[in-house]
Order: sequence, then structure tokens, then C-alpha cells
Amino acid sequence: MRTAFERARRAINFLELHQLDPSPGHYEFALAVIAAPGSRLSEAVAAHTDGGLRLTGAIVQELIDQHIGPPREVSLDRRERTVARQTQELGTLTSDAHDLTAALGRDVGTMVDQAGDPAAAIDFVARLSGAERELAALRSEVVRLRDNIVPVAPPEDEDRDDLTQALNRSGARGLMESAESGEGHIVLAFSVDELAAINERFGMAVGDNVLNAFATTLQQTFDDQELIRWSGNEFLFITRDLPVAAARLRAEQALTAFAARRLRLRGSGEPIGTVTASAGMAVGQAGGQEESLITARANNALAADRGGNRLEE
Repeated sequence: MRTAFERARRAINFLELHQLDPSPGHYEFALAVIAAPGSRLSEAVAAHTDGGLRLTGAIVQELIDQHIGPPREVSLDRRERTVARQTQELGTLTSDAHDLTAALGRDVGTMVDQAGDPAAAIDFVARLSGAERELAALRSEVVRLRDNIVPVAPPEDEDRDDLTQALNRSGARGLMESAESGEGHIVLAFSVDELAAINERFGMAVGDNVLNAFATTLQQTFDDQELIRWSGNEFLFITRDLPVAAARLRAEQALTAFAARRLRLRGSGEPIGTVTASAGMAVGQAGGQEESLITARANNALAADRGGNRLEE
């Protein structure tokens, strides 16, 4: 039992590391990867994540198709689509039936009136009206069933950056307010060195992968802090519970770990060379959060101007 729990924890950690939705298919994929370290699947995962890159949902699906086969949720999704289509057709049929009975009721009522039997006309029209109400109720039930079968896509998290899943400026508002009201705080600012040159040489997609790898390194080093993507190439930590020496040490460890990564082009596997990052730190007191934020960002820019791969404070 303990082994099963350990595998489950490792699978969840794997999904969290790659920012993958913990769906049944992804969970089964993670279990398959950690259960057989020397398998073709694990080797394929290692090739795709060489240099610290994250797996994407599209790559995971490709690996599932190649090495595992369609997960149960794919079959379920197909069944859901089929039932949804059928209920849509049934809804159309009931709507047509509703219109038909309404027209029939009017026509028959007219004929019976012309035949001189008003009582029969009233009875017949009443029965048709009842049938119409039943059909209308059936149609409403079909629509409700269809809406329950076809899941509504969850709304995007407006407080998270789409690429790295770090907090954006809006999502960081609570952390900033907390730092403002506290006794003291530390702001750490980070950026990838020469990112513009990487984008120009290899393309924006590669630059995004580099940013993703850098965000992963920061999140692994500061695993108890919330990462903020302040701008395109600027990441922040705002903390009140780290001593200055510990914050400095972690920032230096993050820079060292990132410089040690061997980032490669995903298609050809060609290395893109050593990529480094810079950092700036500032210590602030209550009420000085905005000033320390400006100082940390300025120190980060200074570190980059001085050659990068360094911390300025």
C-alpha cells in the first residue's frame, strides 16, 4: 500500500512539475513514466524534457498515442460527443413535432368547427395542447441532458500567466498588499540574459521554451514561494518569511542551476548553448514595497548590464 501511495505522489509531482492538468489520462501517463524508468516511453519523455523543458499537453497526447494507446477518457469523450450529437438530433425532432402538432391542432380545430361539432373540437384541441406541453417538456429535458453531457470548458485563470503558470500582475496583488502591510520583506527580480538574441536566432517559440525552463528552475529553487511573471522577461518573488542570507543563497543557486542546463531545440536536439540569467535583490520595510520593487528591478538590470549570470543587491 505504501508503494502505491508513493507512486501516486510521484505521479502528481510529475504533473505539477510540467503544469499538466491532473486528468485521468495524464495521471495514467505519469504513472506509466515513473513505473518503468528504462522504457521507451521514459526515454521519449527524457528526450523531450532535455534541458529542463516542460512537456505540453500536445506532446503528452502524442506520447500516449505512440506508447500507451488512447486513454479511457478519450473513449469517454468520443461517447460523450456521440450522445451529444444524438440528443441534438432528438431536440430537433421534438421541436419539429411541436410545430407539427400546433399546426395540426389549428387545422383539425377548423375542420371540426366546420362540421358543426364544437364540443368535439374543444376536446380534440385540448388533447393536442396536452401533447404539445409534453413535447415541450421533453425538449427542455433533452436540452438539459445535452448541456450536462457536453462539459463547458473551464474559464482561463485570469491571475496566471498562460505560458509559465506563474502569477501575473493581477494575481500578485494580494502578495504585494501583504508585503506592504508586513514588518519587512524581500523582493527578488530575475531575467534571462540575452533573450532578445535567442528570439532573433531561433524564433519566439524557442524563447518561450527558455522562459518556461527558467520559470521551472525558479519554482524548483523557491518551492515554498509564489513566482510572479512581472513582464515578458522579468520574474519576481516577494517574500516576508525568508532571511536575507537565505534569499541571497537561493537566488544564487537558481542562477547556477539554470546556467547548468543544456537547452536544446526540440525538433533536432541541437543545443542552443549556455543560457544564463541575472537577479536583483532589495530589502524593504513596511510601507516601502513599491520602492523595494523598483530597486530590485534596477539591480536586476544592472546585473544583466554587467555581463549577466550574477546577483546584484
